[in-house]
Amino acid sequence: MSGVAGFESLGVEDIRSDIDSAEALCNVVMALLSDGAWAIGVGIAEEGWASEAATHALGAGGRAGTVKVSSRLLKDEIAAVFLLIAHALSKRSVEGREATSLMRAGFNQNEAAAELGISKQAMSQRLHAAGWQAELAGWRLAVNLISMADR
Repeated sequence: MSGVAGFESLGVEDIRSDIDSAEALCNVVMALLSDGAWAIGVGIAEEGWASEAATHALGAGGRAGTVKVSSRLLKDEIAAVFLLIAHALSKRSVEGREATSLMRAGFNQNEAAAELGISKQAMSQRLHAAGWQAELAGWRLAVNLISMADR
């Protein structure tokens, strides 16, 4: 994934990565939230300290599907956006996950419908039921908040 330095295994259940942009960070968090099995710590700090800040944010552990944030600015706001996104993702059907996954991968609605072998109307209905527009708005808000916190 662009902007992600790869993942380092810290133990049986822990991984860590340095991520160089707000967009890449949001993409990683979205992927981990979509999986549903990860507790996520996000550290927004000076060069070289973000990993430690993320570890500190998560503490001794966390509940799967949660995001805890360590930052000088906007940590509660960033965590709140990810909480709302996680809630929306947890309510999705398998069909909704397939549809939004293709959209996140860069397909347009017509291409995604063709890939799934469904009509354009069915694709539109799946995206609506999955809360695709809310996800996009949340993702943009998270990117903007992280960018502001990182200044």
